[in-house]
Amino acid sequence: MVSPRPAGSQGYVTEAEIERFSHLAYAIRHRVASPRPGNHASRSPGPTGRFVGLRAMGDQADLRRLDLRASLTDPFGLLWIRQHVQDASGTVTILVDLSGSMGFRGSVDRHAVAVSLAAGLARAVLRSGDRVSAFAAQGDLGASALVLPTRRASAPAEIASALAGMAPEGRGSDGLLEAARALPARPGLVFLISDFQWPLREVETLLSALAPHDVRPIVLGDPAADRPDGRFGLAHLRDLETGRRGIALMRKALVEAWERRATDHRAGLEALFARTGCLPVFVDGQIDPADLFAGLMAGGRT
Repeated sequence: MVSPRPAGSQGYVTEAEIERFSHLAYAIRHRVASPRPGNHASRSPGPTGRFVGLRAMGDQADLRRLDLRASLTDPFGLLWIRQHVQDASGTVTILVDLSGSMGFRGSVDRHAVAVSLAAGLARAVLRSGDRVSAFAAQGDLGASALVLPTRRASAPAEIASALAGMAPEGRGSDGLLEAARALPARPGLVFLISDFQWPLREVETLLSALAPHDVRPIVLGDPAADRPDGRFGLAHLRDLETGRRGIALMRKALVEAWERRATDHRAGLEALFARTGCLPVFVDGQIDPADLFAGLMAGGRT
């Protein structure tokens, strides 16, 4: 089930905003399996690419790849053919969390950041010659396939339009888990966009479902959520994930406990990502494409 976004909220991301991310580069850590030439290391044989060895000439040999030196020096007069594997294209999946906490608005509109980022990543994927697919999940309300694997030039705009029209709601990671289990068994690259405001055991369950893939978590944070206004007085609070409201007396001890929980949760995420072999990028507030590029290549903070 998809819930539409309320009127008056952040609208459709512009083409200029999508294009800001178009030159992002990434590398798939495993060897892809595809007959289509591309930019990623593979096991697919081809006429050019990385040299992997020699084999004796057979009936189907390509004489253009004859290794003269090896053939002339072979004591038994065998002819040897050079073997190459060509770089190949892959499939990149973008998973977007649209549970309730992704509707938070502090120093930035978290939903709007996710829309821009997902569409921009899709543009970068297509520019790299890979296929892109995208799913969004509204917490426990289920997952929606936005774009199935494609090289269609309009895919980034389609993703932006679909995400902008969906309201962040629901709780937990069940929808993303549903999407993860629907992915093809063949390993691919997965960008996982979320604020990861779930218990660590839920995050671990989701990462386990994505274990066959090269997973790049992009953690959307916001100083306004992690470091609240410490002025003394009554404050109206709302749970980011459930929407439940309450009133609390803001004081120094409460603010310190709030910040400590945020710090501990971040540390727990970092430890979990390290243990599962993920390369996360932590985004605090607005996204800078140049910083994101560095983070995607190495895993880090922007």
